[in-house]
Amino acid sequence: MEGIRLETELRDIEGMKILDVAGEIDVYTAPQFKEAVNSVLSAGQRHLIVNMANVTYMDSSGFGALLSATKRLRPAGGTVNLVKCSGAIDRILKITRLNTVFATFDSVDEALDAAKSL
Repeated sequence: MEGIRLETELRDIEGMKILDVAGEIDVYTAPQFKEAVNSVLSAGQRHLIVNMANVTYMDSSGFGALLSATKRLRPAGGTVNLVKCSGAIDRILKITRLNTVFATFDSVDEALDAAKSL
C-alpha cells in the first residue's frame, strides 16, 4: 500500500519512556504500532505515554493495540496516557467511551506528571 506510513520513536524523559507516533495507524500499520507499544511494555514501564500529536488517522486496529496494552498494565496499577490527540481521534474516544479507559493530555509534561503521581 503506497503512501501509508507510520513512524515511531521511543525517547526517555526523567526515566519514563515516551512513544512518539507519526502518520496513520490502520490495519496495515497496526502491527508496527503494536510492536512499538510492546517494546515500551517489555522495558518494564508501568505507564504508557503515547504522543499522538502527529497521528493523522487511527482506526479500530490502533485502538485495539492500546486496549491490549491497557489489559497488560492495569493489573499492576499502570495506565495508558495519550497526548495531543487530533479532533477526529478525540471524537472517536468520546463516542466509543474509550475516553474513560485512556487518559488524554494536552502535553507530554502533563502526562508525565499524572503518571508520576500514581
